[in-house]
Amino acid sequence: ACRDRDGNYRITGRLKDMIIRGGENIYPKEIEEFIFTHPKVQDVQVIGVPDKRYGEEIMACIILKEGQQMTAEEMRGYLAD
Repeated sequence: ACRDRDGNYRITGRLKDMIIRGGENIYPKEIEEFIFTHPKVQDVQVIGVPDKRYGEEIMACIILKEGQQMTAEEMRGYLAD
């Protein structure tokens, strides 16, 4: 990510294309493609963040379409279904 003079960040790319969570290889692009199928989602980036137990945890940064609202629980339910 790059930060501009106004303090805003722009995502420029991913450092790596795979998240290793508890020995399992997870590809962020596959998760992003699925999250994009939700009608309220405008943009999404999935990244790995440090986790003491599993090495890495998955985090999705989601931008909703204008005028839309969604709770984290709603997205988790969509992903679980």
